[in-house]
Amino acid sequence: MHYISATRRKSCTACVKSKRRCDLEFPFCRRCAVKGLDCTYPTPSGRDREVVVRQTSPEQRPGKASVKVGDFGAAGLLPFNGANTDLSARDGRPLWSAPLSTPENSNSSSSGSSPDSGSWQDELAVSASLLLDSVAFEQPQLQTCRTLWPEITAPSYLNDGQALRAFVPSMAYTGSTPFLHQNLWQRFQPEAYQDCVSLSGLYLCKTSANTPLIANSINAKIARLRATSGTWDVVEHLAAVQTLIIYQIIRLFDPSLNDQVQAQKHNYLLETWAAHLWKRSFNEPAMLANCYETWVFNESLRRTIMMSVFVRCAWSLYTRDGLADQVPVLARIPFTKDLQAWKSAPEEWNNKTLPELLEDDGLTSYMDFTQQWTHEKEVETLDPFGKLLMAACLGREDPRLLS
Repeated sequence: MHYISATRRKSCTACVKSKRRCDLEFPFCRRCAVKGLDCTYPTPSGRDREVVVRQTSPEQRPGKASVKVGDFGAAGLLPFNGANTDLSARDGRPLWSAPLSTPENSNSSSSGSSPDSGSWQDELAVSASLLLDSVAFEQPQLQTCRTLWPEITAPSYLNDGQALRAFVPSMAYTGSTPFLHQNLWQRFQPEAYQDCVSLSGLYLCKTSANTPLIANSINAKIARLRATSGTWDVVEHLAAVQTLIIYQIIRLFDPSLNDQVQAQKHNYLLETWAAHLWKRSFNEPAMLANCYETWVFNESLRRTIMMSVFVRCAWSLYTRDGLADQVPVLARIPFTKDLQAWKSAPEEWNNKTLPELLEDDGLTSYMDFTQQWTHEKEVETLDPFGKLLMAACLGREDPRLLS
């Protein structure tokens, strides 16, 4: 009789057949990963399911598996130009350009009907509440498949979650990430940012005893952000979206916190906050003490918008059999073409990057960025942000990007 875990999840069929102990990791156990076997699990019972995501990519061919979280419609596209900033939500319902009403609030829907009839703060609070209250969610369920993925595609698939999880220790140790510049909060540190750094540090000290504390603390901080969202200026708004990105990475890609269902809900909150932030960046452009600080803010904002979509896209890969439903959005998001500018000192930036920005806008889209890559280029020329973007798009064609 084969080994049965404490969660009642049974060993994979390959380990059962060979009468070997299975470590029950998902999407494939260690033994099958090493031997290149087809790793499939029996369908678990409805009352008890647990998914353990492997944090390191194996060197051999893995088995294919997926996590099913429920069926959702195609996500609306973020506008990335100043001419049209209306974001249409699923089912054709716009997040801010049309009345936001339900049977419960139909008598007071006029306050959130449009940007002209009410403040953006009212819109933000109402639209976020409606999204979270109107969507039904299911507990993530294990779904088995019998075919093996090609040995290059699977590491590409796993690379996204692994690279995103690296943002958490970066936030804890340095207070910065590839989308949050190290000088961004040098003059002023929003409360949300300070909380995020603290909880990232706590997460790195995770034990079975403090796991509930971590999950509950994150949910409490998100609830506080929602309660204060109507008072945000652009700076606090940016900090809130950056914070939520880290919280989502922690909870979505670590099933041991038992908070994936709630995190799945908050993907819609992240989408809403990011969309409003992008719109505000055109209507309320930030002008800081000097050109360098203004660029740091704007580039952090652009990369934050990118990562807000990237996180949701990565989760879609894990839960919808490899479907990246946000690719049309990602393809259009701009960021500074010169990746080295992110690490430049203020003096170097003024001498080298600023003239390029003045000559042309100095920006590129994700699509244009990836089209410029060739096998002759050195991977070492990419910073972590650029490597993450390239690996997600071209990891199969150029395995060097996955190293």
